[in-house]
Amino acid sequence: MFLKSKVWSSVVLMLCTVVFGVNACGAFHSELVPASATPVLYVPTVLPGSILEPDANTIQVRPKPSDGYLQNPGIGWQNEAATSNSLGLPESVAYSNRRDIAWSVLNPAEGVYDWSALEKQFRKATAAGRQFSFRVYTMVGEGFGGPMVPNWVLENGAAILPSGEPDYSSCVYQDAWGNFVNELIKRYDGNRDIAFIDISGYGNFNEWSWQDEQTEWDEQWQEDHANGNPSAGSFKTLDGQARRRLADMFIGGSFQRHSCRLPNGDVSQVDYSYEGFQKTQLVMPYAGIVQSTQYVFSRRPDVGFRYDCLGRETDRVHQKVRNEIDQIWPQAPIAFELCKPDEVDIENARSFLRSSHGSVVHDNDWKYSNEQLEDLLLNVGYRYFLKQARVRVQGQQLIVQMDWQNLGSAPNYPKMGQDFSLHFYLVNKTGKPVLDHVIPADIFTWRPFDVSNGESTIYSIFEAIPLPFFFRHGDYFVGVSILDLRTGLPIQLAFGSPDKNGIYILFPVTIK
Repeated sequence: MFLKSKVWSSVVLMLCTVVFGVNACGAFHSELVPASATPVLYVPTVLPGSILEPDANTIQVRPKPSDGYLQNPGIGWQNEAATSNSLGLPESVAYSNRRDIAWSVLNPAEGVYDWSALEKQFRKATAAGRQFSFRVYTMVGEGFGGPMVPNWVLENGAAILPSGEPDYSSCVYQDAWGNFVNELIKRYDGNRDIAFIDISGYGNFNEWSWQDEQTEWDEQWQEDHANGNPSAGSFKTLDGQARRRLADMFIGGSFQRHSCRLPNGDVSQVDYSYEGFQKTQLVMPYAGIVQSTQYVFSRRPDVGFRYDCLGRETDRVHQKVRNEIDQIWPQAPIAFELCKPDEVDIENARSFLRSSHGSVVHDNDWKYSNEQLEDLLLNVGYRYFLKQARVRVQGQQLIVQMDWQNLGSAPNYPKMGQDFSLHFYLVNKTGKPVLDHVIPADIFTWRPFDVSNGESTIYSIFEAIPLPFFFRHGDYFVGVSILDLRTGLPIQLAFGSPDKNGIYILFPVTIK
């Protein structure tokens, strides 16, 4: 079928007029015909369902959503670093083997920093085309190695409690760990190949978990928080002040007359000030201490949330920190690690992923099938879908209208390196884009699927794209892509299949 276009004729007529004058160009005309009418070297997957609008100058396509797992920057599955089990799902963010990059390994002597173990894992991730994420341990526990505090710190007076965990209230522990975190910031803050870093330094596996031997409720903080006026000074217990300082090392902060415990058991008051990470995405682990999550959010709402037991008691977790999660996810990622295999309830995990708008799930010896895992992670993170596209020729311009949706559970996060750009293309018959137009769109603001009403917002794009004066007639394909500005590579979209350049072809046209 031939698709007549008076407007394409006007483009060719304009070019002819410039070269030959008005009187010589009356016989020129153009037609939009199926590109398959002419032998081509480039045969991409073309979306079905392109239709001609009534004015014969507009073509419309309505793609069908895809239903497969998308491997995209900063979202989805994370393999267990300590094993080779990939479960058949690709990952875009590698997670460190944490016991190999413990504090005792990276800071073997006072003032001495050996980054080789961390750099080895970092290079392995980037060589495979992945970003990196990590947590530096000071405590493992549960028979996995115990405290990871350097010997020189213990010799200077830091204490290990009878339970086997460090005394986090120790002035020596806090001073030495703060110096280490400062060096970590100098070396890695702003590295775009790092997706996120966990705030660490407290609790079993440094998950900021409740430890009966030393964790104390901060009743003043709870009261001030409930009244809407919490402050750093609301932490009155020695343990609460320790957690405040350990968090401030990462998020930045200062305090005068902070209390900590000396090696002889006396309590001393000191002043501290930390710059913290400002450029790299941080996530704050949660394992039962509500006040720490609330404090970090009150100071740095751009810090993400992490929970390392997805699939167990998540309703209770959401009940305790729902207010924080609901305000964090629009601007920072929600990350998870699966619970132990026998404690994972798939439906529980699926429900919490959706309600919390999760972006990343880390393995913990998944025991179910690959199909069940892929189904669980299908909508984790962002998932951009082109619901409809119209292209109309008007003079020497293409008038483009597109309706986009985010069918995933979260937006993309530029601070994680997910800084995206929307592109419109005309591709010639050899597969070379001859027109690459950047369409202004703040993709980060494309909100995800709304769990409360079961709907996804439509984001409409209108753009007038000028055709160059030297534009030649011939066979073309109309296509779109979303580029990751960190890598320059296109992301996977939730419809169709991309061509060799990562462009999603909408329909073919021939301009005569």
